[in-house]
Amino acid sequence: MHLTDESGVEESTGMDGVSTPLALLQRVSAGARQTAGAELALSSGTAQDGVWSATIQVPSTWDGQWQVTRVVASDTFGNKLDVDPRTQSQSASLRVTGTHQPALTLTFVPDPVLGDGRLTMQGRAYYVDTGAGIPDLGLFIGVDNTCVEGRNSPNATTNAAGLYSKTFSGNLNNALHCVGIPRPSNISRSPEYIAYQGAFPRVKYKVQASAGREALALGQKLTISGRVIPVLGGATVQLQQLVNGTWRTVRTSSATAGEFTLTITPEAAGQHSYRVYLPVREDDALSGVSRTLSVRVTSGDPGGDDGGLPVTGPALPPLVGAATGLMIAGAALMIVGRRRRGQRYDNPAAPTGTT
Repeated sequence: MHLTDESGVEESTGMDGVSTPLALLQRVSAGARQTAGAELALSSGTAQDGVWSATIQVPSTWDGQWQVTRVVASDTFGNKLDVDPRTQSQSASLRVTGTHQPALTLTFVPDPVLGDGRLTMQGRAYYVDTGAGIPDLGLFIGVDNTCVEGRNSPNATTNAAGLYSKTFSGNLNNALHCVGIPRPSNISRSPEYIAYQGAFPRVKYKVQASAGREALALGQKLTISGRVIPVLGGATVQLQQLVNGTWRTVRTSSATAGEFTLTITPEAAGQHSYRVYLPVREDDALSGVSRTLSVRVTSGDPGGDDGGLPVTGPALPPLVGAATGLMIAGAALMIVGRRRRGQRYDNPAAPTGTT
């Protein structure tokens, strides 16, 4: 690429980590759209008038017609050139005939995976034209940003049948997983692949929940707390109660930073069953549900830990009966006393203690 500039073209790196001068190539023939880039270096001349170039290794998977569709450069004054050379009547084309093209498959086991459980990523490297597996082939297997950043080198090898497998465990099950056949990259901070597959595993959400207590008195509050995995920002969880064989939602709450707290006051005594449910409307197979929590609600104080007498429940009637008996006995004594005093007043000659 021949560039001229009065102040001089300079090599600079943008916020995205890509350096200029830069040329972008795009496949323009029928088939899957593909773009590749090359950071250029001064190969002859000067920064004011010079030729900038790069050497690109072209894989068989580039089969088709390619054109340079974008040129980006900056000078020492901060001026920027960003143009499609085809609009300036300058077309650079490349015709690639690629045979014996390699390809990759990618699957996950189990599918879906539960929360942060162990996940195996597996697949096969093969030739498209023959279907034969590619043995002893170096692959790069990555997760999350490693798929799109850095110069990736092989870290896995296919077996004699062209198969590969890698098992992960931790909290990256909801991240991008990738496998590729790496090739030398012309972008300093981006990997390049001869063939590539990337996918997100299907994750069934894991819900962990516990109740603050297993027994409480009627009228007391029950607090159920826990967390969801993987962490979801603003996910809504539902507290459900088993009523006549059906789970009914009685409370909802947001799982902030993956954690939640739900509070309910049971309305009746007895044994109650609760669970926490996280629905995924797009795919119910990914919805998460906690274990069933069994809580006993009594009509009195179940453990006497509040230091007071119960205000309701079976312990109250005996107290009422005893109090009533004392009141009746007291009334009878008062009546007897009045009678005795009355007889002494009406007949002073009557013997003491007679009625």
